[in-house]
Amino acid sequence: MIVSSWPPRHCGIATYSVDLVNAMRGLGHDVKIVTFSDGGKRREKNIFPVLQVAKDKKLRHADWSEKLYQIIRKLKPDVVHIQHEYGLYLHDEDYSSKLFNCLFKWKVDAEFPVVLTYHSMYTTLDRMESIYMDVALKLSSAAIFHEEYQKIYLPINIGRVADNVYVIPHGAKGMKQHKNAKQELGLDGQKVVGLIGWWEPNKGFERVVRLWDSIRKKVGKNVVLVVAGDARPGSTSGQIYKPKLLNAIEKSREKASIKVILGAFTPEDYDRILSAFDIMVLPYSRASQSGNLAHAFALGVPCIATAMEGLKAEIEESKAGIAVPQNDDAELERAIVELLKNDELRGKYAKNAFAYVTNTIKWSVVARKHVALYEKLLNQLKIECTERKKEV
Repeated sequence: MIVSSWPPRHCGIATYSVDLVNAMRGLGHDVKIVTFSDGGKRREKNIFPVLQVAKDKKLRHADWSEKLYQIIRKLKPDVVHIQHEYGLYLHDEDYSSKLFNCLFKWKVDAEFPVVLTYHSMYTTLDRMESIYMDVALKLSSAAIFHEEYQKIYLPINIGRVADNVYVIPHGAKGMKQHKNAKQELGLDGQKVVGLIGWWEPNKGFERVVRLWDSIRKKVGKNVVLVVAGDARPGSTSGQIYKPKLLNAIEKSREKASIKVILGAFTPEDYDRILSAFDIMVLPYSRASQSGNLAHAFALGVPCIATAMEGLKAEIEESKAGIAVPQNDDAELERAIVELLKNDELRGKYAKNAFAYVTNTIKWSVVARKHVALYEKLLNQLKIECTERKKEV
């Protein structure tokens, strides 16, 4: 049983969950999804959109956790796996704490293991995140982080060593590039530097726009910057950032060589746009990991990313790009120029990206790691139940 956002909601966690569920079903497992009222298509099987949300995506009713508890009680799963991001389970600025209602009752009931995958896990947690994490770990059977550093830094944040934390990387599809992507997007014959994803202040896309005039002077005329995406619906920060980004593009001396592709993309459109990139840049100021990075690797696109959190870890492990210091525009520009000029190096990084996906983060590999964890937790629960019966 997966609890998560789900398409047609445009959400990175929804996309992640679809890929994970498809991979697990490919291994022969029956997976049901409990999701929000904006998730699931008509007549889609095994989807239960019972959690009512408002237009801003916040949960509408204060008793949503009871509805979650009751639907899962009715469905009787072997394992409950929650894809966690604080904003998903937010009601009336309650810090997503109502999820604890379910976690506590499931812990007491002890009918099935409960797993939480944390999609926002940083080296340094703030006060709310530290308290939340400490309580949630005590109430759940296991937590999944995507990067080893997240597990290493956890004791510093919560003041203790947790023995129920596991590292399973963010998955990626094994995909082939769209051969005619550049032609279809009007970019034939150009080298393309790409920025893609939801437009938020932490993404830092405007930095590359500001540097673009200088980059183009150093590289030549046959280069294009693609800025693809939009502000996330319901995101106040995104709606404020969007006009700032578009204004930066409009003011650029090289705006004629900057192509804006506006929209919330279908998976097919997203893959086509990403296939047109020669380089993808992630100049983020805050991020724990990135689905965009995993997708780029799956398509053999070299990446330049800020040397922070999971971005740095994946660049180093994959050897498929360059990590640059945070907020260092000179190093960011140098890396972009270097990769644009060096076809051999880009080709090497592309091969490394494919190998990294195939051997480490391909969804079939990631799904097997999930199943192995579920089986371990089920065996542990069986032993615990047997011991409790002996005590009685």
